[in-house]
Amino acid sequence: MESAYPADLKKVLEFHGHMCPGVAIGYRLAKAALAALGYSHPDEGDLVTIAESDRCTVDPFQIILGCTLGKGKLYINSTGKQAFSVGCRTSGKAVRVIQLPYNYSAESDDLTRRVMAGRVTDEEYRQYKTARESRIQEILTMPAAELLKVESVSLSLPEKETIHNSPCCAFCGEQVMEPWTRLRAGKIACIRCATPVVR
Repeated sequence: MESAYPADLKKVLEFHGHMCPGVAIGYRLAKAALAALGYSHPDEGDLVTIAESDRCTVDPFQIILGCTLGKGKLYINSTGKQAFSVGCRTSGKAVRVIQLPYNYSAESDDLTRRVMAGRVTDEEYRQYKTARESRIQEILTMPAAELLKVESVSLSLPEKETIHNSPCCAFCGEQVMEPWTRLRAGKIACIRCATPVVR
């Protein structure tokens, strides 16, 4: 089935490691945010994502929108919601994309918990995998209006990341970026060495 996925979704899977409903939802949300901002490719704008989830759904935003932690374009403000605010520093436009409510059945929830705990028979595991694949296909093909909501928002984007000098800690010898240095006995110290543990 994965061979039939679009090229950009395949890149997400290479990064994330597997396909799951969370990745499928994140993919649809990221694509919806990009389209709502008026772009067909993330390089067209200087995009920043503020994620309200730190789970599977966040990874498509790193690949589809290029909003990675390392580039200072992904910020996690976890609220436990499948919601993501995406802003463009170039245009000033911003949107919030949200997964609409979806309730799994009590039986499905119970089966998922038992699978995660490793307490299922082979047949139950096959049932779980079949239901999960069905849900993934549903997410990838259902109309956007039934899956997600996009709303324009006013967003204060974090400042662009700055480059800092990285002196060595006088106590452990490891380099540390300046904003995280402290003084200890008049010498530069990293946070760990600034307040030694007293036993």
